[in-house]
Amino acid sequence: MAIVLATVVSGTTFGYLWVTARCSGTPVELSIAASPDQAPVVESLAEKWQEDAPEIDGRCAEISVRAVQSAEVASSLTPNWKADAEDPRIDVWMPDSKVWIDSAKTRQEVREMVSGPSTTVARSPVVMALPKPMAEALGWPDKVISWAELSRARVAGTTWAKFQHGDWGPLKIGIGDPRASFAALGTLLSVADANGDNSVAEAELGNALVLARASTVELATSDAFLSKMRQVVNTGALKDAGPFPATEAQVAAYDNAKPKVELVAINPDEGTVIANYQFLVLKADWVDSVRQKVAAEFLKFLRGEESKKAYGAAGFRDPQLSTQYAVGLDTELGMGSPPTSTARELPKIESVTQTVGYWTALQRKANLLAVIDSSGSMEEPAPDGSGTRMQVVQQACLRADSLFNPQSYVGSWRFSTNLDGDKDYEEMVPIGPVGGRLPDGTLRKDALDASIYNDLDPEGATGLYDTLLAAYLFMQEHWLGENRLNLLVLMTDGKNEDPDGISQAELIQKLKAAANPDKPIQVLIIGYGPDTDLTELKTITSAVGGNAYPARTGADIEKVFLATLIGSEG
Repeated sequence: MAIVLATVVSGTTFGYLWVTARCSGTPVELSIAASPDQAPVVESLAEKWQEDAPEIDGRCAEISVRAVQSAEVASSLTPNWKADAEDPRIDVWMPDSKVWIDSAKTRQEVREMVSGPSTTVARSPVVMALPKPMAEALGWPDKVISWAELSRARVAGTTWAKFQHGDWGPLKIGIGDPRASFAALGTLLSVADANGDNSVAEAELGNALVLARASTVELATSDAFLSKMRQVVNTGALKDAGPFPATEAQVAAYDNAKPKVELVAINPDEGTVIANYQFLVLKADWVDSVRQKVAAEFLKFLRGEESKKAYGAAGFRDPQLSTQYAVGLDTELGMGSPPTSTARELPKIESVTQTVGYWTALQRKANLLAVIDSSGSMEEPAPDGSGTRMQVVQQACLRADSLFNPQSYVGSWRFSTNLDGDKDYEEMVPIGPVGGRLPDGTLRKDALDASIYNDLDPEGATGLYDTLLAAYLFMQEHWLGENRLNLLVLMTDGKNEDPDGISQAELIQKLKAAANPDKPIQVLIIGYGPDTDLTELKTITSAVGGNAYPARTGADIEKVFLATLIGSEG
């Protein structure tokens, strides 16, 4: 699966350069697509190389350099490029990481194009970029700062007042889009792979979830974050700032431009990945033997002393991660430290793609109705002995609140028997944006939490069938499009105990009749406790393409929610 991404930076031409002395005929042009952070260096080196009037097979060599996001190239390369195409030709690709080459290889039609050997021309660690005053407020450089710790603080609603800077407002975190930015991708993988085994298992997805929910600044790439930081003129304007991932070289370039507020480069507690800048000649019909020779000659120059100094002046390390040429790194701002103790390997592309897919799913907005059993049997001990069944379900529901995108719609019902006249169910919190407010001004999330604490007094029997039908019809009436996940989750510890309600056969018949393929609703029933009949519950949910799951602990309930959001429930 190719990594799908949003286009962030379109190609920016740095210029056509050539020298006509000592050669004749039509110049041969080598077109290079380089990541935006290194494109100025590559352009200046191309100009320098051409000062010696390079001659290839008697023809002048001409080099053009375009700045284009590496992920954009990975998803847009095509073997069918024609001379009259709107998109510029690419002969040489210089991405900021080999991971984008591996990503392109997952596309069958371009696998051969990117199958040639690539060469590392420079490296740079991915760091946490943070305005210096904010870093010092957090205890830097004496304290090790963690993405996970900051993310948990953000999700908990922490403000800068905790760090004696209430004027900066809420703690804000920008992660970027791992489908478009290597710095964001590396940060996601470092945080998600908590045990450092270079793979991301489903059990570790909670780490990615916290990071996803903590990311509050909607900018896709490090370039975009840095552009926003350039608008900060004093420390009083930091209320919209916060940590974001970038390469050390990007932070160096920003600080070397003498901004009003400096950034520091922090090696986070999770460790860091290394951006390894590649030089790859495409295997394409238009990259003829002459262009291949031009590319080979220019690569020789890029691997030389002069080029290493040029990259170093811009804040890049050499291919061996040495800083001997990197005069652009300011050690007082956290740059230039040995990365060996914190450097991490990237997982295989399959794991990278899977993790990015999970991240994408976690960004998806939901439309959820949670229906919770409040019958008398919920007062009995939980299967794992950790309290009553109700207490465990309450805690699981409270933790599940953080699973959902703030723009998701969430509402809650409770059910037993005869709660509202002869109805077995009643609304606790009306469905609406989880990050919004009720008509009385109460935050919906606060109302959801309060109702779970206060409105789930166990009483009565289990009116399962009538409740499930009513909830399904309600969700049909309140179905939302825009690629939302419309979800009905019912949690129960028993079987239907309402003799005056509909039968199982009637429930299934009515569910099938109400189902609308144009308005799909995913129905999940979580059977909590020894009295649930999972076979019966699966029979009911299968009528509308849903499923039922057993749960012995609150963690099991959370896993079902998370698996549903990432589309891996089974």
